Amino acid sequence: MKQTATRIITGIIILAIGVGALLGALNIFPFWDWFSSWWPLLVIIAGLFVLIGDFRRNYIWGTALILIGSLLQLKAAGVVDFNFFSLLVPIVLIAAGLSVLLHVTNRPTIKAASTDVDDISVIFSGSESKNKSQNYQGGRITAIFGGAVLDLRDAKIQKEATLDIFTICGGVEIKVPRDWKVISKAAPIAGGVENKSEGSDDHKGPILVLTGTVALGGVEIKT
Repeated sequence: MKQTATRIITGIIILAIGVGALLGALNIFPFWDWFSSWWPLLVIIAGLFVLIGDFRRNYIWGTALILIGSLLQLKAAGVVDFNFFSLLVPIVLIAAGLSVLLHVTNRPTIKAASTDVDDISVIFSGSESKNKSQNYQGGRITAIFGGAVLDLRDAKIQKEATLDIFTICGGVEIKVPRDWKVISKAAPIAGGVENKSEGSDDHKGPILVLTGTVALGGVEIKT
């Protein structure tokens, strides 16, 4: 559910910026003048995404992003005036110090599971998961400004499974057994999918199909 909401909101934001830029290029609406006053809202939204993605691990950095975005919005509105970098450094240092003290840094943690369907979401963070399902059916991975590693080398597919990937400025690494064939149907947008799996063209064993969108990021499949 969280992944679906994140993807929908991200898609709407990208679509809105694209439409606005088009209207600006056609001199119908002064989009960039408007955007220059309201772009800090994107930083606030990013902070909310971080909190929604994994509140327990990322609440400090999510709160920091929301605070920074709010201050930038007040500055853009002329309510307050300050030097951005002189304010950014203390906030980042405070957030980093709290993370160290509370042991909630964003280092990837390995999560073992045997669920038949994966549902992985990383936003401004990282995760490493290992799935040992004996009837793996695929699932979804969302990576926005973050990285996700999924180890499927101990999993089994009865015939075919589909894994939907959505990444923006992020990376996904998938480790598969040697007897799997991986077919990528994901749409790369200024990104790429590197398939190092060993399944041949006449492969008759398990098949993992990748779908989704890879924008300004990368997906790597290896054995």
